[in-house]
Amino acid sequence: MPHLEAEIGVIHGRLVEGVRIPFKQDIFFETVILPGFSDTHAHPQVIDAGLSPGRIALWSNSYEWLETRRLAVDEAMVRRDLGLSARLAELALKRMALEGVTLAAFTGVLEANLKARLRVSPGPRLVLLPTLMDREGWSRPGEVSRLYEKYGNYLEDDYLRPGIFLHSLRMASRETFSGAVDLALRGRMPLGLHLSEGVSEARYFARAIGGYKRLPRIVAVHCINDDPGRLGVRCSSCPASNMLLYGKTRSSLRGVTSFGSDWPHLIGSMPRHLGLITRLYPASLGEIMFRATTGGYMDYGVSHHGDFVAYDAPLESVIEGEALPRMVSVGGEVVVEEGRLTLTGESLEDIVEETAEIVKYAVELYGNGLMPHIPGEEAVGDIAKRLDADSSLNLVRELLWV
Repeated sequence: MPHLEAEIGVIHGRLVEGVRIPFKQDIFFETVILPGFSDTHAHPQVIDAGLSPGRIALWSNSYEWLETRRLAVDEAMVRRDLGLSARLAELALKRMALEGVTLAAFTGVLEANLKARLRVSPGPRLVLLPTLMDREGWSRPGEVSRLYEKYGNYLEDDYLRPGIFLHSLRMASRETFSGAVDLALRGRMPLGLHLSEGVSEARYFARAIGGYKRLPRIVAVHCINDDPGRLGVRCSSCPASNMLLYGKTRSSLRGVTSFGSDWPHLIGSMPRHLGLITRLYPASLGEIMFRATTGGYMDYGVSHHGDFVAYDAPLESVIEGEALPRMVSVGGEVVVEEGRLTLTGESLEDIVEETAEIVKYAVELYGNGLMPHIPGEEAVGDIAKRLDADSSLNLVRELLWV
């Protein structure tokens, strides 16, 4: 029987020397990650976050950011343009595969994200988390329920997992909150939401869920100010976007069950953020890698059978974001080979160029004439290089970015 062999393996977060597992061909790598990386929170339609070159930590919390940011692109119009939204989701999914993600969770536009996954096959497993929000242009529970009924036949496999995403407690009425919980319970789906993103919301959350005898699986995102474990929820932490927006993130890994990128088009997917994560949390590498891989699968109850990422580079280079996968497998099917998508032959460079063209197109249609600032994964790496194991999380802007 042929085997895949590697000098070093990270298997469910545990570092192993001399890996040898059955595979369809004899092949050797320096490093293999099994299962692959899980990026458990991403906004595939976001191409503008209101960021400015050379400036970070301009806001104190997510609500302040939502109300005061200045966008170059009308994000509501981008969402309404189903063709554009689907193309952005497709490019995000391709980028994630090329960067080593085997499981992704997409918020935003349900139909666009579903279309993207059907186009990118083979590709990463995908959790669909259509966003509910009491603002014009966003979905309501009844609309999402109807769409899931319409597209139910496409969701009956191990590669697509339906779910619900409530934007945040302050952006949802009691009716919308209860509708989201009821829909998640009826469909046995996970429920995600932004929680405690720069401001404590533990009391409000406890009040919101207090009247329920039964709750769905809840995956809170960010959890900067409150311990998710005490709230009885899982937590997808997004350290890179937290540091860019607020100059702070969760102070410890306690309660964190996985990691997300937030904005793959702007700063790359979660594996490119590992250098920052390992500096922010000087815990054992195994704890971080477990959350970065298996933890995401556990968050959303998704199978990881046949999922791995393999590199012709040492583990240190993988963690620093310096190495891209040579091979990515999902469900035993090769998605990336020799650094290119098996579906189209595209490289990461190709996808980044295509995304830049799509952003220009979106600006022409729905922009104010200015190009949005796209920091790139280099901005995350720049913050990581300025941090050491003893750095405070509440750093002044001058220390982080000069």
